[in-house]
Amino acid sequence: MLEKKIRISSFDVYPNSVLKPSALMRYMQQIAREDCDRMGATYTFMRSLNTVFVLTRLAIEFYRPVMDGEELILKTYNNTITGIIFDREYELLSGGVKVARATTLWTLVRFDTRSIVRPKDFPVQFEAVNVDLKPIDIPRRIDEEGSVPAGMHTVKTSELDENNHLNNCVYADIALDAIDEFDGLGSWPESIKMIFRHEARRGDGLELSVSRTEEAHMVFAKNLSSGAACFEAEIKLG
Repeated sequence: MLEKKIRISSFDVYPNSVLKPSALMRYMQQIAREDCDRMGATYTFMRSLNTVFVLTRLAIEFYRPVMDGEELILKTYNNTITGIIFDREYELLSGGVKVARATTLWTLVRFDTRSIVRPKDFPVQFEAVNVDLKPIDIPRRIDEEGSVPAGMHTVKTSELDENNHLNNCVYADIALDAIDEFDGLGSWPESIKMIFRHEARRGDGLELSVSRTEEAHMVFAKNLSSGAACFEAEIKLG
């Protein structure tokens, strides 16, 4: 378990001063790395063993808008390890009150082939804290029926990370940008659930489509370079 104080910066928010989910995901990504460092699994060490973590599913729930300039406590727990799945949980608190939480599901893979590495085969034994915190339910798939085209996105160099693929945090921006009704002025992202299917690399073209129910928007991306599904997202606006 690890916790740290964060202050929301002006470049982390929409025009209405509300925190972007992608910005929170960046804070989450960093504190998760620091927690792994603490356990001896630094990124440099993992890469020396041809191993990295990849995110497979994510959910974030905001209980109220988080605003520019707020000082908060971000906590993370490497909560459970079930088979090949690492459940890492997050809580975001303001004055001791929970204002957001997140569930993320990860697997270990070989960097060159992206084949699965079982936790028991990795030399660092990751600490599982098993706190009494029920993970947010994330579906295994989101129904694409009724979706309509919503443009294209080409992966740029600035969107890549050290794993040389589109960084997880950028997916949230791509998904929200595909929703015409969302302009970052009135409404705010109340929750987001994402299923990461296949990675995207520099130059890949993502074909986007969207559908809507009374409660949520669904966004889908197909990687035209590989022909494979890239991600699915369910987003509720407040």
